Amino acid sequence: MKAPPIDEWSGRVLDVELRAYALPERLVAADLAQLSAAERSRAEGFSASRRRVEYVTARAHLRRTLGAILGAPPPTIPIDADDFGKPQHAGGLQFNLSHSGRAVLIGWGARPLGVDIETTRRPARYIGRLRIVAAVVAATSLEPVAAFTLVEAASKAIGRGIGALKGMSLVGVDAANELRFATRGGATIRAAPVALGEDYVAAVAVLD
Repeated sequence: MKAPPIDEWSGRVLDVELRAYALPERLVAADLAQLSAAERSRAEGFSASRRRVEYVTARAHLRRTLGAILGAPPPTIPIDADDFGKPQHAGGLQFNLSHSGRAVLIGWGARPLGVDIETTRRPARYIGRLRIVAAVVAATSLEPVAAFTLVEAASKAIGRGIGALKGMSLVGVDAANELRFATRGGATIRAAPVALGEDYVAAVAVLD
């Protein structure tokens, strides 16, 4: 069973503006209208209706958010993937999004960043075996799924996806559970939990 939707939520962590929204059960025409032509075409290609709703709703919320910040019609905002597949705005605004269960989390700010949200019901057997996740659990006493959100957000902040976990190490944890990671290439990332209630765990990370 999927976690229930969360109410609309907003916050600021690590100087990143964050918004979380519930995902609807069915496709909403007003959401579809916010997408670019390329995104609408991609949405039509999803065979699973649930996957289509998740994609359309997440992108619609992202475009509404960017539209309000940039003062531009949401469908016209240029969003392109970089060489590693991370969505980027052509104007340089940094943002990221993640969805799980029936919720989507969006973050934006001045520095490269990553966000991750997971339902607390996600199976943890595999992710708990990841070396870097195990290190976070040992250092913070967080549950494996919550630890994974911190690691995943950090990997997204440097724009390399799950491949960034190779060579990533935990450098330290402060009293507020803010973590610092380092990559094999010398990059450092700060990550912190985002409190969204009992059904979801989430995190945000920024590239130093």
